Amino acid sequence: MSLGNDGSVPAGRAPLVVGAILLGLAGLTLFDSLGVASGMGPNVGPSAAMKLIALLLAGLGVAHLVQALRLAGQRQAQDPEDKVNPGSLAWVFAGLVLQIVALSIGAGFIVSSAILFAFTACGFGRSLRSLGPVYGLVLSTAVYLFFTKALGLSLPMGPLERLLG
Repeated sequence: MSLGNDGSVPAGRAPLVVGAILLGLAGLTLFDSLGVASGMGPNVGPSAAMKLIALLLAGLGVAHLVQALRLAGQRQAQDPEDKVNPGSLAWVFAGLVLQIVALSIGAGFIVSSAILFAFTACGFGRSLRSLGPVYGLVLSTAVYLFFTKALGLSLPMGPLERLLG
């Protein structure tokens, strides 16, 4: 993907490339899931999770391709150009750094993932005072419960994870 002198990218190219990459990853994940044995016992097993992830990746890939087709159908003169936003990148990078710090001091998966979610939301224009951190806590708790209870995997534990048992 080529950037212009002003850091801009043609509006329809990014969703097309991302959609193709996501569909490729979905196919690769599905192919890999066929070689993983299904879980025995009460847990769903890793192959079911991989197939679910492949389905979600495929859905995201199709959505990106639909968006690329919509943008390609519009006149090029009317398409807004996306510009690289260093402030947004800084928010996401800060979230990654804080997630690593939180994990290293024993905050656990839920809190560290909620931090990353909230900072990424800020990178996309939300305020830290919005409901972004609450959404992050709810989603990271759901992911934690899915991975630990349904799949039987072990994730970094902190105070919240110990409370959930």
